[in-house]
Amino acid sequence: MKNIYFLFLAVILFNSCSDIEKTNRLAKVDKMLHGLDSIKIQLNKQKIDSLADMQLAAQGVELRIKENFKSDTIDLELGKKMDQYKRMRRAIPKLRTNLFKLEKGILELSKSLTLLRKDIENNSGIREKYDEYIKFEKNKFDQISILFKDFQTNQKKIIDSYSLLHLELYNFSMQLIQK
Repeated sequence: MKNIYFLFLAVILFNSCSDIEKTNRLAKVDKMLHGLDSIKIQLNKQKIDSLADMQLAAQGVELRIKENFKSDTIDLELGKKMDQYKRMRRAIPKLRTNLFKLEKGILELSKSLTLLRKDIENNSGIREKYDEYIKFEKNKFDQISILFKDFQTNQKKIIDSYSLLHLELYNFSMQLIQK
């Protein structure tokens, strides 16, 4: 009778420990899923559909200045502005590429986390490797977070440069045509 009691107690302890591990693992996966949702929401709020328009407008301004500026020398201030404007225009395709990578990465990671969560809930798959899988997915989540912060920083720089310089350089390029 004592042996049955100890066996019953051991089974209960084992099940409660595995439930705690399961709960902790699910909490980690849920935290990453929530973080992905948050990044996706912020990305949709900040996404600029007019990046291609900005790039085309900047190319037009640069082309007009290149074709119509006839002086051998250029004002240092204008040269600095043109250089900053050109760097801004060249950064737009990279920003658009990073946006595509972010959207794709979020979708893929969300799918794999959902599948991992389902496996943990149902105790299917290789249970001994759950922690390893969670760590692997966490590394991917961290990479997406870094890429998102980089995207935000670069997007702000581009928008600030465009807002600061475009109207002035556009007007300058149009004046060159009128001469």
